Amino acid sequence: MTYFFRLTLMEDAPSPPFLYRGEVDGTHEFFLTLDEQSQSIRPSDIDGNPLGSIRMDIGDGNLSGTVEDPDTISGFPLMAAHLLSQWKKQGRPPQEIRKVFA
Repeated sequence: MTYFFRLTLMEDAPSPPFLYRGEVDGTHEFFLTLDEQSQSIRPSDIDGNPLGSIRMDIGDGNLSGTVEDPDTISGFPLMAAHLLSQWKKQGRPPQEIRKVFA
């Protein structure tokens, strides 16, 4: 079974925190924020407001915090890890990330 996701930097978020629209298998939509000032990646709503207190630290990649609805963060660690990896590799917020797992 193939699994894919795509993260796309929202055009109306050219400055921090950077808002990403995510898609999983073309059916599930979610949003992440990359905030260099607070050194974190967090699940968010379409307006960039954090969902719960869960976050990935962009310094060490560790997860902390909680979220009330586990479905809110389904796949969050994987998506955040790839966003963090590309941010470090490119030295700036990436425009788009696509991953396919077969």
